[in-house]
Amino acid sequence: MRTHAETERRRRLVADHRATVGDWCPGLDQHPAHPSADLVADHVVEVAAGGLEAGPLRVLCREENGRRSARVLTRVLGPDPSPAEPAITHLDNGPVVA
Repeated sequence: MRTHAETERRRRLVADHRATVGDWCPGLDQHPAHPSADLVADHVVEVAAGGLEAGPLRVLCREENGRRSARVLTRVLGPDPSPAEPAITHLDNGPVVA
């Protein structure tokens, strides 16, 4: 769960970015910078990939952040696994699905 201090740190980063360059996403990788009013603070090193919750942040648009997060999670967790088959245990009185 995000602390109040972390929420405030993120809010200040986005507010400072807007005060400096306006509603502008700096882009990432193959996606160039572009206008966007939907800006968020993004971890430079995703927490899911071993980054710290209090680690360095940067500003991205929500769409770019989601695109990046999906790539990182796929790399960390692997491709979307198919639903697992239920485990079936056989007891004396018949099978039990767990």
